[in-house]
Amino acid sequence: RQIFKLGLILIQATFLLYFAYAAYDIRLHAIRTFGYIIHEFDPWFNYRAAEYLAQHGLRKFFQWYDYMSWYPIGRPIGTTIYPGMQMWAVGIFEVLKHVPSTKVWLPFIPPLRPLAKWAQRNGWLFIPSPLKSRIEIGPMSVNDICCMIPPWFGSIVSIFTGLLAYEISRSVNAGLMAMGIMAVIPAHIMRSVGGKFDNEAVAMTAIVMTFWLWLLSVRSPKHWPIGILTGLSYINMVAAWGGYIFVLNMIGVHALILVAQGRFNSGVHKAYSLFFIIGTFGAIQIPVVGMQPLRSLEQLGPLLVFVGYQVLAFCDSQRRKKNLNTWDFVKLRILMSIATLLALAVVAALLYPTGYFGPLSSRIRGLFVKHTKTGNPLVDSVAEHQPANPKIYASHLGMPLDYVLLGGLVCIFNRNNGFYFMCLYGFIASHFSGKMSRLVLICGPIVSVACGIWCGFLLDMVIEPFLLLLGKKGYVAKPSVAPPTSGDEKSAKTAKQGKNSKGKDAKQTRRSEADTIELEEWEEEIRPGGAMQLKRLLKSQYFHFFPSTTLDDAKKFREEADSWLPVVLLRALFSVAFVIYMLNFSELSTELPKYMAHCKSIGEGVASPTVMYAVRQRDGSNYIVDDYYKGYKWLEQNTPEDARVMAWWDYGYQITGIANRTSIADGNTWNHEHIATLGRTLTSDVKRAHKAIKHLADYVLVWGGGQRDDLGKSPHLARIGN
Repeated sequence: RQIFKLGLILIQATFLLYFAYAAYDIRLHAIRTFGYIIHEFDPWFNYRAAEYLAQHGLRKFFQWYDYMSWYPIGRPIGTTIYPGMQMWAVGIFEVLKHVPSTKVWLPFIPPLRPLAKWAQRNGWLFIPSPLKSRIEIGPMSVNDICCMIPPWFGSIVSIFTGLLAYEISRSVNAGLMAMGIMAVIPAHIMRSVGGKFDNEAVAMTAIVMTFWLWLLSVRSPKHWPIGILTGLSYINMVAAWGGYIFVLNMIGVHALILVAQGRFNSGVHKAYSLFFIIGTFGAIQIPVVGMQPLRSLEQLGPLLVFVGYQVLAFCDSQRRKKNLNTWDFVKLRILMSIATLLALAVVAALLYPTGYFGPLSSRIRGLFVKHTKTGNPLVDSVAEHQPANPKIYASHLGMPLDYVLLGGLVCIFNRNNGFYFMCLYGFIASHFSGKMSRLVLICGPIVSVACGIWCGFLLDMVIEPFLLLLGKKGYVAKPSVAPPTSGDEKSAKTAKQGKNSKGKDAKQTRRSEADTIELEEWEEEIRPGGAMQLKRLLKSQYFHFFPSTTLDDAKKFREEADSWLPVVLLRALFSVAFVIYMLNFSELSTELPKYMAHCKSIGEGVASPTVMYAVRQRDGSNYIVDDYYKGYKWLEQNTPEDARVMAWWDYGYQITGIANRTSIADGNTWNHEHIATLGRTLTSDVKRAHKAIKHLADYVLVWGGGQRDDLGKSPHLARIGN
C-alpha cells in the first residue's frame, strides 16, 4: 500500500509541475512573438510608474506629481494609484540586481524527459522542447520584469486556486484538478498574458491567496492565528487593485453567514478581528485608499460585522463567567444587540450631516442597476463595462462551467465553512459578472474550484477501492446519538431550583450535552441559545420521521461497501471500466482536446500588443506590423520635448509612456469635464475645434486604419462631449 501511495504522490507531483508550467507557457506567446513589449494602454502607465519607482524610491513615488499628463492640470500619481504592482516589479528588480547571473540545476527534470517525449508524441500541449534541466537566473530590466510578471503570477494563482479547492473539499486530487483548470481558463488568461502589466495580473493572485488564508483561519477554532496572514495578504490585495472592496465584503458576508449558521466561536472571532484590524490598518496607509475603509458606504458592511463580532464575543464571555443558562444567554444577546444598534444609529445620525460617509461610485452603482442607468456616459462608453452575455461565459469559462453544479452537489455532503464560502463566491461572481463583462475575470477561480472538486471526487472514487484492497481502513459508522430536543425543560428546571443552584445546573446541562453530541471540526463547544442549537433541534425532529433501523441499515451498507471483499473487487473493476470508457468512448475524450485548443487560441488571440500585430504571409511566416509603435517613436524624435499632444483619452498613456510627450487626458478618467472637452473638440468642425485646441495642444493625434480607430469611437466621443 505504501508503494502504491508513493506512486500516486509521484504522479500528483508530476501533474503539479505540469500545470504550473502550463500556466506559464500559455501566457508566453506574446513574448515569443513580439518580444518584451508592453501591451494595451493602461499597462504603459503602469510600466512608466514602475520605472519612476525604481529610479526615485518609494517616498518620492508617493509625492510624484506628473505634469506630463492631464495638461494643464497634471495628476498627483502617488495619491491616485494602487502601487502594489509597481512595488512587486521593483522589488523583484532589486532582488535580481544582487543575484549574479547563474544557471540553476533542477535534479527532478532528467527523469521526466522520457515522460515529456511520450506526452509530446500523444499531442499534449504546453510541453517544453527540449526539457532543460538548467534555468538561468540573473539581473533583469524593469521592462522585462513588467512583461514577465503576468506569466509568473499566472502560475502562482493556479497554485493558490488548488489550495483553495483543497481547503473546501479536503481532497488532494480536487486541489490538483482545480489548479490545472485555473492554469488555462481563458477568463484569467485574458488579463494575464505576457506584457499585459495590468493590475488584475497581480490582484487575482492576492484575491485567491486571501480567500484561502481566510478559510484556513476558520477551519477550526485553533487555526485563528492564520488570521494575521489573512490580514497581511489583504493589504497586498488593497495595494494591487481597487477590487479589494470585493474581497473585503466577501469575507465580511461569509463571517455573517457563519453567525447565522451557528458557527461563531472564539476562533472565528479572533480570526476575523485580526484580519479586519491588520487589513484595515494596512489599507489606510495606502494613499489612494486613505480613510475610505471607515467612511465609504461600500466598506461599512464589514465594519458593522466587526462591531457585531465584538458584541457576540462579549456575550460569550459573560455566559462563561456567569454560567448563564439558555434563556438568560438569549436575553443578554438580544439586549446587547438592541443597545449596539441604538448606539450605531446615534453615531450615524451625528456623522451623516457632516458628510462623513462617502457616496457609492458610479461603477459600484452599475453593479446593482441597469447598465445604461449609471448616469455616467464615460463609464457607459467602455466596452468592458457592458453586461456579460452567454457567448462571453462560453468563451471565457467554457467546459468547466458545465460541471460547476456537480462540484457544488458533492460538497453538500461535507458542509464545512469553506462550502458556504464557495456558494457565496459563486452567487456574487455570477451576479456581478452579469452586470459587467470585465468581472467574468473573478468567475475564473470559483469555476475552477467547483469543477476541480467534481473531477477530484471522481478520481477519489476511482482510486479508493485499490487503496482498500491494499489494506486501507474503510468507513466506520459512528454510534447514533440523539441531539437534545430542547433546552427549555432544563432551563425551566434550573429556574425553579433557585438562584444558588443556577450555575451548577447550567454546568451539568452543558456537560450532559457534550457527552451525547460529537463536536464538528469547526465547533469549540456546545453553545446554548444559538442557531446551532436550533439546527440540532430541527435535525432531531427530522430524523424522527425515519425508523432507527433504516439509518442503521444505511450505515451498515456503507461499512460493507468498504469492508466486504466481493464489493470492493466489484468497485475496483468498475473503476477500471470507468477509466477506459472516459478515455476512449466518452465525449470527454474529444471535448477536452477541443477545450485545450480553445484555451491556447485565446492565449494567442489576446497576445497582440495594441501597438503591434502579426500577419501571416504567403510562405507561412509571420510579419510584425509595428506602425503604431513607430508612430509614437516618430513623435518622440520629431517633436520638442515639451510638446503637448491632444488625442482621445485612450491613447494618453501611450503618448506619455512611448512617445514621452505631454498628454491632455488618459485612462485615469478622473476629470470628466476634461474628457468631455476632448470629445467636443474632436467631433466638431475643424475651424471651431481649432479655436479651442490651439490653447491646449501643439499636435493632435488621430488613430486611423480601421482597427478600433477613432471613427468607430466617434459616437461615444460625441455623446460624452455633449
